[in-house]
Amino acid sequence: MLRDERRAQLVAAAREVFGEKGYHAATVDDITRSAGVAKGTFYLYFDEKREIYYELVRTFLQHVKDIGASVAREVHTAQEFYARCEQAAGELLRVFIEHYGLARLAYRESMSLDAELERMLREFYRDLARVEADNIRLGIELGLFRPVDPLVCAYAHIGMVERAALGLLAEKAPVDPKHVVRELLSIGFEGLRKR
Repeated sequence: MLRDERRAQLVAAAREVFGEKGYHAATVDDITRSAGVAKGTFYLYFDEKREIYYELVRTFLQHVKDIGASVAREVHTAQEFYARCEQAAGELLRVFIEHYGLARLAYRESMSLDAELERMLREFYRDLARVEADNIRLGIELGLFRPVDPLVCAYAHIGMVERAALGLLAEKAPVDPKHVVRELLSIGFEGLRKR
């Protein structure tokens, strides 16, 4: 097996194991057993369990930021803006549903784990807030939203979406992603609507 494929196999196994057991309960043995490789193989690619965890969290958080940044790309009209927001919100919810265990880990279990993860999360929230603030500025420029402080509003949107997604996905009842997206966009944008 090629080196990159073996590494990807370990990362995929770690995603499953961490999602199922959590960071603290998961072991390198669990990851290598899930990947179907010898324990020594793990150490050819990663120095310790924490390193593969960092990679998973970093990749997940970057994916979330990329989804947020997709809203403002080549948007010139109100219709394009709303369509792109709906598309991005749907994609974000899909990612949370498909990778719920990892999302839960990235947002909850990572807090206070160590200084490196704390720094990674602080930078993530700062970067994501800047992306969302740019989206809000675009909505203001397009005449959709009233003048607001884009950064304050961005942090409010992030908190709302994060809590709603993680809370609803923890419920026993199945989630209708289209309904959730419509509700979140309505709540998020109605308070911004230009009067």
